[in-house]
Amino acid sequence: MKFAMKYLMRFVNCLFFMLIFISIVGCATTAPTILSHKKTSQPLSLRQAKVAVFSFAGSPNSPETGSSARELTMALLTQTYNATIISPSKVDAYQKKNSITPTEYDLEVLKSAASFLGADVVIWGSINQYTPYKFDRLAPATPPYVELTIFALRADQSDVAKASGHKQGGIPATIWNRQPTFNDVAQPLIKKLLTVLN
Repeated sequence: MKFAMKYLMRFVNCLFFMLIFISIVGCATTAPTILSHKKTSQPLSLRQAKVAVFSFAGSPNSPETGSSARELTMALLTQTYNATIISPSKVDAYQKKNSITPTEYDLEVLKSAASFLGADVVIWGSINQYTPYKFDRLAPATPPYVELTIFALRADQSDVAKASGHKQGGIPATIWNRQPTFNDVAQPLIKKLLTVLN
């Protein structure tokens, strides 16, 4: 009897750890996926460029994601491409004074902005969708998900580059682990989109 109970306990323990392993693997993060992209006729040449990053439109349910994505973009341009970022306050002041909402159809407006700000490249974007991580004891956890688009215009060119993509973050292995944030999911996605654009 003791012999049978011993092996039964071993079986239960193995089954328990197997279920934990499956749940962790099933909740793994996914790589950034490019949904669409359009390059310019000439290289964007972000390396060591002077870049003005305009405001990003946040997702409807989380407008603060716009400023977070903008900050992530500026940091990646500096770290990855050694770009010189035009002062955000200067960009904001110009955008506010001239009531600019960047779009790919206002090339002359954007070129004028680049000229005034002394920028080689103007970048802006929008968060199309953001689903934050959500844990509910009564239902399966919801993994974080980000979908966004980045636009870029080089001042000496006549077409706009753009790239869209999405990424799903992972679910913490336990409820005590740090919860994934927007930045955790958006940062690798933005890095991938900039690579595609460049």
